[in-house]
Amino acid sequence: MSRSFDVVVLGSEPDALVAATGLATSGVRVLLLEPGPDLGGIYREIEFAPGWRAAPLVPDLGYLDPQAFRGMAEIHASVAADPTVIALGEGGPLALQRSAVETAAALRRLSARDAERWPKFVQQLASLAGFLATLFRDAAPRVDARAIDEFLTLLRLGRQYRSLGRRGMVELLRALPISAADWLDDFFESEPLKGALAALAVTDLCQGPMSGGTALAFLHRHVGAAPGVIGERLRLKAGPGALIDALARRARAAGVAIETQGAVVELSVRDGRIESVALASGEAIACRAVISALDPYQSLLGLIDPVHLDPVLIEAVRNIRFRGVTTKILLALDALPDSVAAATGATPTPTASAGAAGTMLIAPSIRYVERAFDATKYGRCSSEPFVMIHFPSAVHAGLAPPGKHVAVLHVQYTPYRLREGEWGELRDTVSERALRVVEAHLPGFTSRVRERMVLSPVDLESRFGLREGAVSRGELALDQLLFMRPVPDLAGHAAPVAGLHLCGAGTHPGPGIVGASGRMAARAALKELRARA
Repeated sequence: MSRSFDVVVLGSEPDALVAATGLATSGVRVLLLEPGPDLGGIYREIEFAPGWRAAPLVPDLGYLDPQAFRGMAEIHASVAADPTVIALGEGGPLALQRSAVETAAALRRLSARDAERWPKFVQQLASLAGFLATLFRDAAPRVDARAIDEFLTLLRLGRQYRSLGRRGMVELLRALPISAADWLDDFFESEPLKGALAALAVTDLCQGPMSGGTALAFLHRHVGAAPGVIGERLRLKAGPGALIDALARRARAAGVAIETQGAVVELSVRDGRIESVALASGEAIACRAVISALDPYQSLLGLIDPVHLDPVLIEAVRNIRFRGVTTKILLALDALPDSVAAATGATPTPTASAGAAGTMLIAPSIRYVERAFDATKYGRCSSEPFVMIHFPSAVHAGLAPPGKHVAVLHVQYTPYRLREGEWGELRDTVSERALRVVEAHLPGFTSRVRERMVLSPVDLESRFGLREGAVSRGELALDQLLFMRPVPDLAGHAAPVAGLHLCGAGTHPGPGIVGASGRMAARAALKELRARA
């Protein structure tokens, strides 16, 4: 073997970079391999028309794990203002802002009762999401705890749970298994508000808002959000690529060797332990351990000879639900349409407006979202999907030529597996349906569209390596969280093959909690390396 390292890290998304940096800082020799030509994975920008670029998959960067990002002042200094969610439906646009007072005032024209209840709702959301944040700071607690540190973790969680108070404890237990529809009905009566919140609960899920467990998905989506912030938690002025650049600089400064075009085709195992990684180029690199930020299916069943894995584990990994249902449509716009400016309170000028920097949601009611999901149950694309609209150029003007703009449409429900037809035949149909929905709520929008690119779930799989087009790397559901993510036998980020550790969105704590799983995987790998020294 031509080269050797202590640890090889697979992938270059934030968790991989965090893991590599943590190990290198502890004196471990680390090589990070990115299979593609550019770092970033789903965080990277693509040019979809000459002069127009966008990073379509992460408009919300999520919650940056404080321990993983300690000392990175440049990231915190480049955060854009809290985005506003604009719900489009009957009665005109509804702005959900960080200020509970301002949002309540906007709600009053729809329902005095909802306006009165909004502050209580955001307070309870912050409390319950805060408890989940406590769960996500450490490796998932095992229900069959044996070691003293596992018992201490369970004890800390018990104390944190009690700190919610009697009402909070009851509300958490009630919210975990129920549907977003039932949970929202307890608070509100106006359909435009409930429709927008329900759409956020099921974003990227192959479930409707009336499915059990979607209230938990809504809570998960708001872990780390400032009280009152709905939908997006964090957006950087220079886009998600700025996060990757900063993490890569920190990794190199710590001594991490970073290489692109380093596709790994096999993890070699000898005597039950990782021995080396084999690259597509034919090179074999010796190593003592591997941390994979690829999805769990690819990490285990795609790279390891199944003879080294228990058949029960193989079956469990095969049964992980991915089920991508999202199509992304990237649009090159001549300008922000007048209707966008009217909905956001902005002036339609080449200068990006703060109003257009948020999220626009077309999900007029819970029933609308549920009906859109109904089509997916039968392997069809919804004729009236719920659509989420982002204008990334409103924050990062460099994404488009001067005076122009970029729009990214999140279109759901469009299943990866179709009962009839092929995605090659359906891309244009899905695109036209989505634009028709947007035009109905924002008249004049389509007249500004110059170019478009449609990324179906199949395209997301081939272009970004997302199994079944699932950005979550495994559906966010009650039975695929905590010690059950990705499967119960893989809790703690350690695989059954010695020297192999997993991180990324497909592991605990799941998508949108950036850096935490990389930090945990590095800690577990370092502990194992020291035990073997």
